[in-house]
Amino acid sequence: MKIVWEQSIYFGNVPVFCSICGRESRPIRSGSNQLLLAVIYNDQGVICGEACSDCVSAGPQVIRARLQDRVEILREKLADVEAIAQLAQDTIELPTLEQEFRVHRRDG
Repeated sequence: MKIVWEQSIYFGNVPVFCSICGRESRPIRSGSNQLLLAVIYNDQGVICGEACSDCVSAGPQVIRARLQDRVEILREKLADVEAIAQLAQDTIELPTLEQEFRVHRRDG
């Protein structure tokens, strides 16, 4: 992974999300008044997102730990998505009209 400060491709001071920690971040303004983003490249030179200035300044060990934390959080979310996707495949059985009437008669 390589992180490079580059001129923002977005119009104005729009927020981006850090691909390392997941927090919202904004471009920084350079001395020449340009908006800069820390762009993350993988080892093949493909852009993988942006990094916040906190992550950039944290150093390689902290970045690795934050990435591992983020991977774990995303894996948990993926498990939730897969469970919901399975529900969408299951047969859906609703209460019968008689059961609905019984429930409402008890409440009334």
